[in-house]
Amino acid sequence: MGVFLVAFAILNFVVIGFHVALAFGLLANLRAERRHRGGSRPPEKLRPEVIVAVRDEEQSLPLLLESLLRQTRSDSLFLFVDDRSTDATARILDDFCARAGDRARVIHNRQEPVSLTGKQAALDLAFAQARGDVLLFTDGDCALPPTWAEELVSHFQEPSIGIVLGRIGLEGGPTFLGRFQAFEQPVLNQYNFGSVGIGVPTGCFGNNMAVRASAVKQVGGFRSLGYSVTEDALLLDAVNRKGGWKVRACTSLRSTATTRPKLTWRGFVNQNTRWNAGGLFSPDLVTRLSYTLIVLVYLVGGILVSPLGFLDWRVPVMSLGPFACVGLLAFVGGFSEGVRRGPYFLRLVPYVLFFGFFYSFVTLRAFIRRPFEWKGTEIRP
Repeated sequence: MGVFLVAFAILNFVVIGFHVALAFGLLANLRAERRHRGGSRPPEKLRPEVIVAVRDEEQSLPLLLESLLRQTRSDSLFLFVDDRSTDATARILDDFCARAGDRARVIHNRQEPVSLTGKQAALDLAFAQARGDVLLFTDGDCALPPTWAEELVSHFQEPSIGIVLGRIGLEGGPTFLGRFQAFEQPVLNQYNFGSVGIGVPTGCFGNNMAVRASAVKQVGGFRSLGYSVTEDALLLDAVNRKGGWKVRACTSLRSTATTRPKLTWRGFVNQNTRWNAGGLFSPDLVTRLSYTLIVLVYLVGGILVSPLGFLDWRVPVMSLGPFACVGLLAFVGGFSEGVRRGPYFLRLVPYVLFFGFFYSFVTLRAFIRRPFEWKGTEIRP
């Protein structure tokens, strides 16, 4: 037990220290955002092009399309990939392109993917036909503020910037599931932003990110990167670590993409299993090792060994470390723009506790390679 306690204490020290560094990274992002706003904006030389790959999204697409038409960057281009949809998605996109004129195009893909996921293959088709200088990515179930494209593109004024990550938000529903997702998504975003702030980006969400077109061309798109169920993180790793481009975080509320929560626990578990599988089995060594150490070994392992408290009271005390780590980033996130701080901080402790146990569950599901469904296909990690 003595050796185990020493090893556990060292792991606690390392991971808590890492989370403290992430918290400082978040604060660094906030300071950088204030400096960015206070500086003069460069001439709008970089033209944005929004890329959206969709499949059977007829219910959610109209809200996204209307938000795209309201963008303050009126020179924005739009490129859609209708990936083998069987509902009215194709018609909706064709109608939108007719309204938007030559600014908008749609690729109707009917080919099954080979050696890539369906979304990777769809995005690769878009990469080959993109005309913009900066490619902005979002999903069919998102809604965007009018300043979304303007804010993201403005961060590319430094020539070395290859990727900019934006904020994600969810509208909390009347149920615990809806409210918890509205809490969870920004917390996960804090990890992405914090790692950017300390110069070691390890993850992102593809429903709100922008990539310099030349950086995508340099890494060869997904055809050269290979298969991944978290294609956005794979692209981030390639552009940053292989291509040598810098990554920035856009923390402004003016760039926040609002998405829809999962309506059932089954869908929520399925989504999180995919995310965790993407981290645990990532082709990128840094992402895979950090995810395995922090989430699988530290979070899951810490919770699983807590019953050993009947042998030594220090075990359950140290098992509180993972909850303290999540709580630290969640606490800092409570000071972001647009957060209703009263309800947020009242729910902080119970939601952090639930977060720890829920994430342990979905991480174990991914680790034992439980299948999940994605874009109509069952996938086993």
